Amino acid sequence: MSRKFDPKNLDVLLSTQRAKTLDALRVISLVPIRPYHVIADIGCGPGYFSVPLGKSVFDGKVYAVDVQQEMLDATKQELEKVRLTNVEPVLSPEESIPLDDDSLDGAFSAFVVHEADDPKGMLKETLRCLRRGGWLALLEWHKRKMDEGPPVKERIDEAKLRDMAMAVGFRFTSRHGLNQNQYMLLMRK
Repeated sequence: MSRKFDPKNLDVLLSTQRAKTLDALRVISLVPIRPYHVIADIGCGPGYFSVPLGKSVFDGKVYAVDVQQEMLDATKQELEKVRLTNVEPVLSPEESIPLDDDSLDGAFSAFVVHEADDPKGMLKETLRCLRRGGWLALLEWHKRKMDEGPPVKERIDEAKLRDMAMAVGFRFTSRHGLNQNQYMLLMRK
């Protein structure tokens, strides 16, 4: 698990500096989300996107999924601060997502694919959990040198990520530049 984000640094993920370059509400506005959707925030970390996703699906549900208990504990704290009850933290093994087949309307995965031991396997598991027509939002770092983010060698090139998702069965729908360092691909089952 050496490539996983270190929970000791989770304050970086909730910082006001991050919010300046990556506005969670703006990102979510680019996703085909509906108030009644059931969504998984895969690799939720400390809940940076789980909280606004939960607010967006006020008649639905969010599963905040992570492989690190420390991250889920931080997510629970964020949820308690805003008294959000439609987000359920879920501890997940690396190789499988503990959700039923065809149980999700959408999945959100921010800066996680590059950390996965088996990125293709993670995408296959996500596909399994999505209903037909379900959406997947993949956020990642551009594969180039910059002052922030993971080492360049760990990043996934945008075209490679798109091809990898399509190879497991997703259909590409659109891409968005989130800022100068990060991008989002939208896929459908």
